[in-house]
Amino acid sequence: MFVKMKLAEIQDELTPRFEKVCLKGHGASSFIYGVNKGRAVEISEDNGGFWLEFWEKSDEEDAAPVREQTVESGERAIQEAMNWLA
Repeated sequence: MFVKMKLAEIQDELTPRFEKVCLKGHGASSFIYGVNKGRAVEISEDNGGFWLEFWEKSDEEDAAPVREQTVESGERAIQEAMNWLA
């Protein structure tokens, strides 16, 4: 059975594992921002799934993400974020 996760639940899973994990934005514009060892990830809800953006540490303020990905479940979003930030 598929159980829909919310951003706050994903945040709870990631927080104890990494340097910084926080919920930013408001309402439909909310997203999770996580940082660890010079890498960052942003996770937002996207049409029933989750949109992830992966970042490398950069001095450029307008740096583009290294890659972007859409996943169907919160569990998969957690797994992808953990793989990137570890």
